[in-house]
Amino acid sequence: MAKDSSSPPPLGAARIRRTRVSSAHPDAAPELDHVAIEEPLGVRVQGHDYAILMCTPGREEDLACGFLAAEGLLSGSEDLSAIAPCAPRGGEEDMGRMFNVALASGVAFDPSAHQTRMVASSCGLCGGKTVADLRQAAPHRTPAPPAQLAVSDMLEAFRTLQKAQDLFALTAGCHGAALVRADAKGPLLDVAEDVGRHNAVDKLLGARLRAGDYPLAAPTALLVSGRLSYELVQKAVLAGLSWIAGVGMPSSLAIEAAEATQLGLFAWVRDAGVSAYAGRTRFVMT
Repeated sequence: MAKDSSSPPPLGAARIRRTRVSSAHPDAAPELDHVAIEEPLGVRVQGHDYAILMCTPGREEDLACGFLAAEGLLSGSEDLSAIAPCAPRGGEEDMGRMFNVALASGVAFDPSAHQTRMVASSCGLCGGKTVADLRQAAPHRTPAPPAQLAVSDMLEAFRTLQKAQDLFALTAGCHGAALVRADAKGPLLDVAEDVGRHNAVDKLLGARLRAGDYPLAAPTALLVSGRLSYELVQKAVLAGLSWIAGVGMPSSLAIEAAEATQLGLFAWVRDAGVSAYAGRTRFVMT
């Protein structure tokens, strides 16, 4: 089906022209295509510049709150007073949209101890936490991974996530993340897309924080469309999730952090199978 060039592209996508040359079509003509948007988002805390996130437009308030939760600045909705867009200062016109986060009274924040930094869409290490720091910061009520999970439920959850990735279907240039019940059954609880895996996760968890459910009360798990690195484990642990799973492979530090914090870590969810790297969950075929 030909792409409709008359309607505007959806949020998060830009329409461009490209020329694809191949041995079958060496003289191909330019055609319309879509790419995922990557742009800066400025985050201020109490009016002070805190970070510039490279991300895909959409759910900016959720993204900023999820990012600050992973930074350890927000531990729950009670730490958040308000979040609102703000105008750029002189010379910041090219730095994209800006959002200011107002902290609740009593929340400690020393702007002189923080240096504004750029956070690329390809990585998202927050707070500079070591595995030992992460273990200490983990919520005391973090639920243990289920003793048993059905491979068919895990595969179906990822198929549902893939079908929900509308922006990826259009651009093939972004990641998806979803929250699901810890037993992997039922509909997905929330889905987010972004050029950065960690941004998509921050959008999910930031929405829960803003709704007053952070760390999450019910046993919940996280699905990610790519590989699993340390910062994703960090975000899952701080949010009190039961387990995390991805279609790609985990890094060594992700496995170490998951084992240290008793987070279930499952990866390479493909080809009708699942690989378990941390946690005592037993997978059964049904």
